[in-house]
Amino acid sequence: MPSHPYTMIFMAAILSVAAVSTVAFQSRPSSCQPSIGGVNHRISSIPINQKSPSSFDWSRSYTSKSNNHAVSTEKVPTLSIHSLLEAGRIDDAVAELRKSGNKEVPASTYHAVIEACCAGGGNEPKRGQRKNKNEDDRIDIAAELLQSMEDNVTAHAHERIISGYARRGRWQDAYRTLSAMEEAFGSSEDTNNSKGNVIDGKEITTPSLNIYQTVLVAFAKANQFNHMNSLLTRMRRRGVRPNVYTYNSLLKICASSASASEALSLLSQCQREPGVKPDLITYTTTMKACARGRQEDKVRELFRAAKDMGMELDVYFYTTAMDACAKGRKRDSWSNALLLLDEMKEKGIAPNEVTYGVAVAACGNGGQWKRALELLDQMRAMDLKINTITYNSAIAALSKGARTNSGDSDTDLLWQKALDLMKCMEKEGVRRDSFTFSSAISTCGAAGQWQEAVNLIKAMKGDGIRPNKVAYTSAITACASSRQWEPAFELFNDMKNERIRPDIVAYNALISAGMTANKPVEVFDMWLEMCEPSNKEVSPDTATLTKVIATLDTAIGKTNRKRVDKVFSEAVARGLILRKDSLDTSWEVDLSRLSFPVARAACRFIFRQIAEKSVEKEDGAVKDLSLITGASKMREYVREVLRDELKPAVYCIVPKSEQGTLQVKEKVMRNYIEGQGQQ
Repeated sequence: MPSHPYTMIFMAAILSVAAVSTVAFQSRPSSCQPSIGGVNHRISSIPINQKSPSSFDWSRSYTSKSNNHAVSTEKVPTLSIHSLLEAGRIDDAVAELRKSGNKEVPASTYHAVIEACCAGGGNEPKRGQRKNKNEDDRIDIAAELLQSMEDNVTAHAHERIISGYARRGRWQDAYRTLSAMEEAFGSSEDTNNSKGNVIDGKEITTPSLNIYQTVLVAFAKANQFNHMNSLLTRMRRRGVRPNVYTYNSLLKICASSASASEALSLLSQCQREPGVKPDLITYTTTMKACARGRQEDKVRELFRAAKDMGMELDVYFYTTAMDACAKGRKRDSWSNALLLLDEMKEKGIAPNEVTYGVAVAACGNGGQWKRALELLDQMRAMDLKINTITYNSAIAALSKGARTNSGDSDTDLLWQKALDLMKCMEKEGVRRDSFTFSSAISTCGAAGQWQEAVNLIKAMKGDGIRPNKVAYTSAITACASSRQWEPAFELFNDMKNERIRPDIVAYNALISAGMTANKPVEVFDMWLEMCEPSNKEVSPDTATLTKVIATLDTAIGKTNRKRVDKVFSEAVARGLILRKDSLDTSWEVDLSRLSFPVARAACRFIFRQIAEKSVEKEDGAVKDLSLITGASKMREYVREVLRDELKPAVYCIVPKSEQGTLQVKEKVMRNYIEGQGQQ
């Protein structure tokens, strides 16, 4: 059937329109073309050496600080920038953005580059190359880009940079950027200074509570609590009020840093904040800060307050209160922790592994090793997993019980119980750490089981754990208490070979071993080693002096007596005993608190100093000398030393009104001084 002429004309018009549409489709920008699998498909008729239109993108730019949100139709080179970012070539993307000029680039492109700079990234260095620590930290570049946006600056760009600074701990820069943001956009409630910001067609007002909270958290992490409180006041005045989540976030940081006073201040602010009601997390986190700050009484007050408010208490709340007891210094702290454990059970709140771990720690700190072991049995009965920390707390309880030695017949077997717990850990696959071994070694040492202590050092190395200073010192102390000099000295040398610098405790432990084993030469060498100018990290104390002189005093011969005099003189020079210039200002010396060997050395030192200094002074400078000894055996001991060891002999009297004092008259002193000149 022949077609109607009008029909033919109509069909020709349709074909003409279709042809024009096809040409238009092929010439559209890549951002408007359909994509498959996220990849834009274009007609591949462009020569390889010709610049592809895909390097340009037709997109609208955000005019954030203007009330006119018109769509720009300028052609801007953004696709190449995004491609560089996707390839991780951030520096090249920044360079390309700077070339383009801010008038040609939409805010979305600035956002992409700023986010990449704030997050770091870029290509990793090749193996063997050193990485510049600032290579991936381009947040300062992001801040420069923010400034270059000028009138097109957005709240989103500010927020990215503020968050980046906060993550890096640069709270000053975060606060500075927030201040600039406030000036540019106002606050959400400041109707006179509020400026809209449009992203993806949505208008928002800034700064928001979230961005204020970011800076507040940065302040808290840096312990800048004064700045934090000032910003809280400032944001309230600008109509942005913190909520309970804000306070809980800040309290969490206070808890991690044991900032109890700041946590209590935040809780008080939260309680007074209009429309904000502290929840259980608020009280629990405040209690945690106080617990770590060792303010047990404050934790009890908060515990009672939360109960009185009728809050539904949970296991975390009770565990936090028990943790305060575990860290408490009162005698009944451990028993208070167990009372809380019983109370939560009565209320139907099931304790978890952490709860029992805290209870065991409380018993450990209180030296209640029996209760600690009972709690471990309860955990096994409830099929609760016992972790390293809980086992360590139980072993620490055994160690403390062994050191205090309450007289209980079972205390002699505490070292065996500690080893049994370590075997349980190995059997259950629980990791044993340096604290585990150190506590067990200490338990063995207190019981005189030096061989077990040495074996534990070897087992420690076998487990791939490097013995620490505490472990070595505990083992050396165990050997010392059993008069085992050789193994103690070997452990001390192993300690130094492991490049662990012995501290005063380790030195004193080894010197104790030498004292009990009668090793005067070795002990004297240890004293000299401690007094070397190069040994700046350790210095002898009064305990060291007492042990060294006691060791040398029991040895026979003039050599050891000279060593005693040298040690005592060095101790005086270091200010450990008898001020160096005491005889220039006073002729009264207190010997009552010294041990017999040290008092003996002190007498020789005092009279030697008087004789030496009298040569430089006139005769009138000599006076009566008073030696305070106390009305005890020390008085008679000192009298014998002056009479039998000094040449010529020095005789003294006991004043009737001062029975705890020996007095050497001026005439006797002069006779002694003259006698020294004749020798």
